[in-house]
Amino acid sequence: MALTFNKVVAVIDVDDNLAALVMDVARQMTSPTGELHAIDSNPFITTFESPYAAGALEADAEAHKADANRRMQQMKELSAAKAADAHLAVLDGNPSRDAASYAKKNNADLIVIGSHQKGWFKRLLEGSESADMIREAPCAVFVVTEAHRTRVSG
Repeated sequence: MALTFNKVVAVIDVDDNLAALVMDVARQMTSPTGELHAIDSNPFITTFESPYAAGALEADAEAHKADANRRMQQMKELSAAKAADAHLAVLDGNPSRDAASYAKKNNADLIVIGSHQKGWFKRLLEGSESADMIREAPCAVFVVTEAHRTRVSG
């Protein structure tokens, strides 16, 4: 018998090569009568233009909205291929804090997130969303790694 959970949140980055595997693992770990939620985060990134330049804030807001729409479309395509009944959301902000908050609000039993297992220097420079998630999570966290993908596909 496989380990399954009633409410699972899959933290997906549609631009990451682990996205499909994270969705697969989350679907497999969701009980047949359970709920799978797949979320992506859309951090607000500003351009290097001066915020006082005419139209800069509006342009950034439009770019942010367009990226959120693109992410949702890709989430729908991924869901159609991997987990058609998943509840989808694209959240604004920081992925680990957003996902932890979403999981808490929805009483999740498990969060599934991908990790590229960066070395210490790269983690120092870029940070690690999976490590942040483990610290922030209100429930169990399952980390899907590149090594897992190699084992599954190889």
